[in-house]
Amino acid sequence: MRINSRPIRFVLFANYKSGTTWVQRLIGAHKDLHCGESRLFGSHFRPSNPTGPHITVEQTATHLLQHLGIDKPSERFRRELVFDLADAIASRCSAETGKPLYGEKFTPYPGTAGHSLEMLAEYDASIRLVHLIRDGRDVIVSAAAHALNVARQRWAGGVCGAAPEDLQAEQQLLDRVIPDHIYEMTLNSWIDVNSSVLEAKSLFEHTLCVRYEDLLAEPYEVVLEMLRFISGGSGVGVTPGQVAACVDAASFRVLSGGREAGHEDRESFFRKGVAGDWKNWFTVGQMQEFDERAGVLLEEFGYDRGIVEPMT
Repeated sequence: MRINSRPIRFVLFANYKSGTTWVQRLIGAHKDLHCGESRLFGSHFRPSNPTGPHITVEQTATHLLQHLGIDKPSERFRRELVFDLADAIASRCSAETGKPLYGEKFTPYPGTAGHSLEMLAEYDASIRLVHLIRDGRDVIVSAAAHALNVARQRWAGGVCGAAPEDLQAEQQLLDRVIPDHIYEMTLNSWIDVNSSVLEAKSLFEHTLCVRYEDLLAEPYEVVLEMLRFISGGSGVGVTPGQVAACVDAASFRVLSGGREAGHEDRESFFRKGVAGDWKNWFTVGQMQEFDERAGVLLEEFGYDRGIVEPMT
């Protein structure tokens, strides 16, 4: 029996391109766990995003306010409407899947991380918060490779909205060039998300930090700890056999369609599956800028901030 009334019981919170899709599928491979993604909180709406409109549940609720016939809706009403919508999504998903424990993957939109965590704590401070973190330098590389691949496909397909700079994307991929705007945007986001988690940890009763690199190195041990954490107090069991099944179901080989980790396919969402690839992409200037702006934060999570020579 669930002790808490809120149907969302855990949240996987991370910057984008930190391995969240991998971990989401890993969690969902458990017979009693479902991990959705509705982008709960934050005032953000970007209708022209290349891969589809970006909007949050909170922003949807804000749009609805003018149509609900409520005279001068209060802030309390707006927030409760947001929370009711979140509850409805979670409850309907649980009913559809038959899985009793529902959680969300949450990669906040730009500039919304701090507010999102405050809203999440107000929604339910007893929610189990899993902070997934990945070396920010690899996050930048992953974001650049993904964006360049989308741009390359957009230009090759003659998609409406393709820009002249998209023509350069294929060569930039081959040459491992990180465009300045992608570097800056992703670095800003990585700093915002991970510093916001540090500041907001005290708002939650249960938090767990999981490093992407530890998942790669010791998947069974880390997944066992993570699944036991998110299922704590729910009555959902986690056995070693279930953990092994989850790890196998979400292995890089399965997700990539048969490739081993380290075998790169730049056209795939699951591109390479390794740590440290930033050494093959970063310029000396990018290494120095990252260290100046995010080196202390990187060190806070146990990463080596040293500037090294490119990998061979």
